[in-house]
Amino acid sequence: MRIVLTIIAFFFFAINIGNADELRIDKDVQFQKNIMETGFRILNSNNIEKRITFYYVSDNKLKTKINTRCKTIYVYKGIFPVIDNENELAAILSTDIAKLLDSHAGFFRRFSISFSPRKYEVKSDKKAVDLMVKAGYDPVALINIINKTAAEKSWFEYNIFHHNGSERVKYIYQYIYEKYPVYLAENQYLDTAYYQNFLRTTRSERRKVRKIQEQKIKNEKKETLRHF
Repeated sequence: MRIVLTIIAFFFFAINIGNADELRIDKDVQFQKNIMETGFRILNSNNIEKRITFYYVSDNKLKTKINTRCKTIYVYKGIFPVIDNENELAAILSTDIAKLLDSHAGFFRRFSISFSPRKYEVKSDKKAVDLMVKAGYDPVALINIINKTAAEKSWFEYNIFHHNGSERVKYIYQYIYEKYPVYLAENQYLDTAYYQNFLRTTRSERRKVRKIQEQKIKNEKKETLRHF
């Protein structure tokens, strides 16, 4: 009798394991489809003629990876718990697409990137904003996802190759403020905890951005009047 019960228990255990595998596979397939659909929407909307492929990696690492040689972007499973919607997935993919485009802009550009990675990190973030807007995504999502994921090193741990998260969101905010201010005025992320955190931690920096822009507008008006 004990042997029979053991066999029955093993049978049901095997069925449950099989169902769990099927559920996991179904979810992985959906992740792969979401990545491809979003990625190709960005490429097509921006008339990007370089062929780029997108792959989902079922590894619980919170990261993405670029293969410049194969023009491939890998999105790891561990990053999906921090993605709340398609806009934020588009933000992640747009940044990586921008990096790939830069790395394939010629030998000297790739050489320059290796010596000035911080400069090109900011450039990629700004390009990502442009790619998102043209594809119909909200670029404020890039601020949101970076605020949730980017590291914030202490001064003695500072990474000379990458900006801290607070620096990146500052530059992104400045670029959106200058080029696409409507997205800051009509912001679907305003009530989210992550964007509220961004607003609380960047008050002085955002004030500086507005002053710079106001002065720039004043200078342009003066220059215009001078030519009359």
